Amino acid sequence: MSVEFAGLKLDNPYIASSGCWGYGWEGHDYFPDLEWGAVISKTITVEKREGNDPPRIFESEAGIINRIGLQNCGLDHFIRAEHPKNSLLPYPVIVSIFGNTTEEWEHLVKILTAEGAPAFELNLSCPNLKKKILADDITSCGKLVKILKKKTDRPIIPKINALNDPVRLAEKLKSAGADAIVCSNTFPALFSLCGEFFEGGLSGPAIKPVVLKAIRNIKAAVEIDIAGCGGIESGEDVDDYRNAGASVFQIGSALFARPGILKEIMGKL
Repeated sequence: MSVEFAGLKLDNPYIASSGCWGYGWEGHDYFPDLEWGAVISKTITVEKREGNDPPRIFESEAGIINRIGLQNCGLDHFIRAEHPKNSLLPYPVIVSIFGNTTEEWEHLVKILTAEGAPAFELNLSCPNLKKKILADDITSCGKLVKILKKKTDRPIIPKINALNDPVRLAEKLKSAGADAIVCSNTFPALFSLCGEFFEGGLSGPAIKPVVLKAIRNIKAAVEIDIAGCGGIESGEDVDDYRNAGASVFQIGSALFARPGILKEIMGKL
């Protein structure tokens, strides 16, 4: 069942999505018998981020809306306290990163490469920041990938959104040197609670049909490895994503309700 993705050889094609398995090792502590192909860490920034004020997660009709806001411990603490534990896991932990400036992106890649990070997922499409989504600027995304490819010999895997002109963006990322892409991040959404509105990112089964279309269109236009991400909760969902053109499959919001779902999907229950 092993698969090659972005130049990485994984024991299987199932990956825990960023933000859903902690920094990597925490999920393994609770569920050590889950046989992931890889795990994506929480998104790491140069400086520590507290994230958005509560409430942060809402149930929706067919998924969840989160507004975490990239809360994380920051690069220095991650290297000192989290990353060493990840190196002991039976699967690779790909590090998700986000920079406020090109210099921060470069710093993250340089330091984490030296610390042995096996690959980088670039969070280009988080909707939970009070600024323009980076993936909206296709030219800038291409320039960023080209710069980062010169700073590391590890795979660069941008995470895009199915709503951000995905085919044109994928073409630009491929030409810039991206080793693979992840499609899709959460969709910008709005939730009402006690008369107050909260913006966040929608994930789960609700976004799957849109993501499937984006992946099929990308695959028809660009020869690049694709990680399918959005509403995967069963083996049938995996088949749909595989038929659309994905070669690996990220499981995210389903883990909050059924953290052992990987066994179901792999048919090991």
